[in-house]
Formats: sequence, structure tokens, C-alpha cells
Amino acid sequence: MGNKQSNEKQISESQISQNSARESQLSKSNITINKVSKQELLSQELIFPSSDNCPSKINVTLKGITFWSNYDSGNLYYVEQVEASTFNLSISEDCHGRIPPVQSNKGTRQWFNFKVVSVADCQANFVIVNIATRFKKIWTTDSDIYVKINKIWSRYPAVYQGFQVKFSFEFKANQIVQFAYMPPWSYKKNQKFFDFYFSQLHPDIYFRRETIAHSLEGRNIELITITKDGPHEQQEYYCPEYLFPDKQLNEGLIKFKKQYILISCRVHAGEVPSSFILKGILESLQNYNESAKFLLENYVFLIIPMLNPDGVYRGHYRLDSLGYDQNRVYNRIVKFPKFNGPLAVLETCKNYNVAFYIDLHAHSVLSNSFVYTNWHPDPSIHQAILEFPKQMKSKVVHFRIKEAMSTQINYEKNQYEIEGIYTEKEENIQKAPDLKIHFTKENLVPQSMNDDCPYSINPYLTGVAKSDVYLTTHVMFSYTLEVNYRFYTKNKQVFKYEINDFVNLGRDIIESLYQVHQNQDFIQIKSQLESNIFN
Repeated sequence: MGNKQSNEKQISESQISQNSARESQLSKSNITINKVSKQELLSQELIFPSSDNCPSKINVTLKGITFWSNYDSGNLYYVEQVEASTFNLSISEDCHGRIPPVQSNKGTRQWFNFKVVSVADCQANFVIVNIATRFKKIWTTDSDIYVKINKIWSRYPAVYQGFQVKFSFEFKANQIVQFAYMPPWSYKKNQKFFDFYFSQLHPDIYFRRETIAHSLEGRNIELITITKDGPHEQQEYYCPEYLFPDKQLNEGLIKFKKQYILISCRVHAGEVPSSFILKGILESLQNYNESAKFLLENYVFLIIPMLNPDGVYRGHYRLDSLGYDQNRVYNRIVKFPKFNGPLAVLETCKNYNVAFYIDLHAHSVLSNSFVYTNWHPDPSIHQAILEFPKQMKSKVVHFRIKEAMSTQINYEKNQYEIEGIYTEKEENIQKAPDLKIHFTKENLVPQSMNDDCPYSINPYLTGVAKSDVYLTTHVMFSYTLEVNYRFYTKNKQVFKYEINDFVNLGRDIIESLYQVHQNQDFIQIKSQLESNIFN
């Protein structure tokens, strides 16, 4: 690691030595792809190129300084030397130049992750010239990026001006320095985390790790099962044509005689804080304190830690390798069954007695941490739904409550009545042929419970996990948990998030779930729902 030759050996895979070669390659690719309609791309089985050849993976040397991003979660698209020691850097949009994105990839230029090494001591000035305009609220004039030196990540000062991020660095000869939007949680790191996690668990804890699906590019979408061992029975594999590709090699599924808590993560590839939140959840279960012990005795935790591993590997900010936002396809799984991550979520909810579903995210615009909930017309049920975010607010200094949407369910008529402002295309609303959906501009979500929790009216977006899980599988306690990447406000002061804040937020989720079960009103409503609706 101390000399340039060893560095060049490490980064030799899929090298692209000249930016001109990259532009030529992308141009030829676009000519071929433009001859194929979007519908044909969706309907036929495609042979996907290696993800090492995507535009976010480069290796360029200019005047003795080497830049590379051709590794897991790396993203750097183009480097241009504009002065002796100044370099303009461009980051790649999701699916840039590869296939026509099915959804817009504009505004996905946010995540960057690249390494630099110089053959001599020098100072270099860098300008990331194409940060997406939609993220201007998260950047301030004295914003930070993250730098990794000698395996240690730390904040590093940068200046944001006119949708550009500027910073300088003093390099020592042959010193490898990694720059990133924030410390990455890559696909490989996720694999290593669970390799180690199992060995640290309490002996009373049952742990199972298996591949519930493969991504389009063949990466594992894993399902983690954690609970206190107890009575169980064998269960057949569900949705066998798409899920559990290794079922022939494994013993059958085990179904415990208790309820389940499903947690999913990284449907949006660049939302790294959600992985650190999940780390806090898993560490709390591992510590096996009073709260964790109660939950593990009464529930089985099902965890899908990375729903979009291709996007993560490619260094995408939001989309998958086809250009889809997979948190907008939950209502189209039957039509497009290749969305194996969302399919795994829905089928798991259908095949287990799931009581809680929490989808972990990060937010680039709204500050603080908060939970999106669904709304029920019965006030007592709605208050039970709000009990989890109430407990979170009581424990987390940076937590606020935002109710995103009112969703009324008529179980007797098997009909969904969705009240809110709807902005998506009409053809996307159909969830089933016999499904009737009503949209109105009246009767919006009730005001939030506290004045210090700003209320926002967001349109209902079809295909969102927490809403479609709630609508199609009757999991009443279905939530999206969000946290801002960078900062939170409290008493009109701005505070920067540290990585440990995200981990602690995960621990607070476990404590809040435990406290929810100390509320007898909640227990009573939950029991009534289980007897009247789920059974």
C-alpha cells in the first residue's frame, strides 16, 4: 500500500485509461440501445453488461495523479485538469449513458466515492462541478465531505457554491486517499458485516441467513431471521418461481409460532444512513438487554438489509440498474416480476404473520429524523398506528413526526379508498382488475399531533413500500423511517449528524418498539385488529 505499483495492481480490474475511450464506448452503446424501444427492453430477457463497465467506474491518471472509482459503490465519471493543480470532477447520474432510464435520472447526481493517489507530494484543488440542483438545501457554504486516510473516515471541509463542491488536499507521495459524500456501506461491506455478526450472538438466539432473491446482475438479496429459539414448524418456500434461488441446497423454511417484525433497507442505493441505522438495530438485538429480550421472545425479526444491491455496487444514488426507482413499483410487481427486492417484501408479508413493517431510508431535503405513517379513519386505530412515532419522539432529540398520506381501507367491501392529492400517471394506479380507487382533494390527513412537528401534505405515490404493504397485506403498523444525511434542527439551531447518531437511532427503534408494548391501549387495539381483520 506504500508504493504506486501495489496500488496499480489493486485497481487494474476494468481499467479505463482515457476519458476519450469512455465517451466513444458510451456513444456506440447509445446508438445500439436507441434502436430498442423501452417496452422491448422490459419484455425481453436482457444480457446485462458487467457493472464494472458502467459510467461511474473510471481509472484516469493526469500529471502523476491517479483517480479511480472502479470498485464497489464507487462513483466518479470524468476528470479534467483545468490548471496546474486544479481538477474539475464530474459524477455520474444513475444509469448515465447506458440504457434509457424508465424513470427520470435527473437529480441523481449526489453520491460520489472515489480514490486518489499522487506519485509526489503536492497540493491539489478539486471542484465537483455537477451536483444536482435539487439538493441545494442540504449543502451550505461550509459543508463537509468525508475523507478516508489509513482506514479512518473523518469529516473534511468543503465549500458549496453554485451547485459545485470545492475542496483542496495536501497529498503525500503514494498515499491513497478516499473521498466520499459520506462513509460508504457497500455491498461487500454488508456481506462482511453479517459474516461477523453471527459469531457474536447470544446462544439463545436463533439466526438464519439465506438468499431470498438474486438481483438482475446476480447479487444476493439476503433475508436475515433473528429470534429467541422456540416452537416452530417447517414451511414450504413461497413464490418459488422468483424467490429463494438456493432452495434446492437448503433445508426448508422454518415458521415460528409468533408474530414477525419485517425491516428493509437500501431500496435507494445511496441512502447509506439507513445501513447505519440497521447496524444499531442489530447491535441492540445482539446486546440482548431487557428490551431486546422481550422483542426476541415475542417476535421474529425478518431483515432484508439491501434491497437494491446492483444500485449500491454501481454507485447509484437512487435507481436500480434498469433505471427504476424500486420504491415506486410495489403496485406493479405482477406486471414486472424482475423487481425481486420489492417482491421479497410483499411475499414475506403475505406468508408470515407480520405485525410491524419498517422501511429504512435517508432524506436529502427534509431535516431531522421522522416517520411516515398511514392513516386509518377509526381514531383509536390511528392513535395506535401513531404510538411508535410517539415513542420515537420521546427518546430521540432530533425526531419529528410527519404524516404523509391518508389511506382509508374498507375491509368489508375489499375496497381501498385513497384520499389525497394524486400526481402520478393514471395507468399506474391499477393494483388489480377488481380494485376500485377513489381520489379526492378533500379530507386530507389530519393535523400532526404537536405544533413543533411541522405538517406536510405529500401526494400519495403509488408503489411506495409502506403504503402498498399496508394496502395489500393488511399490515397496519407499516412505516417509512427517514433521517437527513447531514443535519437536524432543534430550537432554531442546526446540528450536524455524526455516523454514531444514525447507529443510536437504530438502537432507539428497538427501545421504542419495546415501549409501545407497555401501552395497554395499544395492546388492546392490536389484539382487536388481529381478531377482526387478520384472522
